[in-house]
Amino acid sequence: MSSGFFGQYLLAKGIIDRDALLDALERQRRSNLSLSELAVRQNLLDRSQADTVMARYRMSDKSIETILVEGGFLEAGQVERLQRIQRSSWLRIGAALVEGGHLTEEAIAKNLGEYRSLESAADEQIRSAMHDLPEPEAVGSCVELTVFHFARVTGRPAKLEKVELTTGATSEGVQRFSQRIVGDRDLTIAVDLPPVLAAAVARGMLGFEIEAGSETEADAVCEFINLIGGNACTRIEQFGILLRPEPPVWSVGAGVVSPCTRVVRARVASGDTEFVIGVFVCSEGAS
Repeated sequence: MSSGFFGQYLLAKGIIDRDALLDALERQRRSNLSLSELAVRQNLLDRSQADTVMARYRMSDKSIETILVEGGFLEAGQVERLQRIQRSSWLRIGAALVEGGHLTEEAIAKNLGEYRSLESAADEQIRSAMHDLPEPEAVGSCVELTVFHFARVTGRPAKLEKVELTTGATSEGVQRFSQRIVGDRDLTIAVDLPPVLAAAVARGMLGFEIEAGSETEADAVCEFINLIGGNACTRIEQFGILLRPEPPVWSVGAGVVSPCTRVVRARVASGDTEFVIGVFVCSEGAS
């Protein structure tokens, strides 16, 4: 059994139902504010400045604290004060379930130990699986950066649940966004997103709501894939492997995007749903 997030673990065991989990997640969303949002509430930034900070954060690998200070938005002391406020008000999923009357503190404590044991074992399995992948440095970079940027762009939690080598990566009811990166190696990164997560990515990239399933939404998610591919090429270069990204593409459903027969499939949990990352690995590099 994959541990996933603690809320998903409780759901899988039948300790809570889906409505309880969604209620707890909504309580978290309302309580767990970003530093930029806290700065607005403390009258340290206006809304336009906060939106600028979050746009830079989504497109960067710098921490939001660094962006706030280096961008001249706040002083270091102001950021530290906001961090203290954030930590004091942070609501974990267990506390959110208790607050909503779905579980007692005793029930949370009883299940937390087993969950942490499962989580530790699952994390060790993922580390071992990543080590045994073909082209582990390059493939691992593609997977890790996808999870990292998904969380930053959407503001949703993202946790790698399972990694495996397979001969195909297909999913139903998804949109597939992919990008080939070529040079010393030939890889294709494919991200299969259900509609709710495709919408979350597009909203995070653009900063506003757009029509679900529209071409504008698809273009925004393709820019997200382009962000991942560019960052992957930069990171992989440190291993002495030179790659360049080709234009990203998208399709409804999960058709084959590469003639490569080796496919790494990574399942990622996000809140109450999940998505799949596929990295298609060809034996020879492409010039």
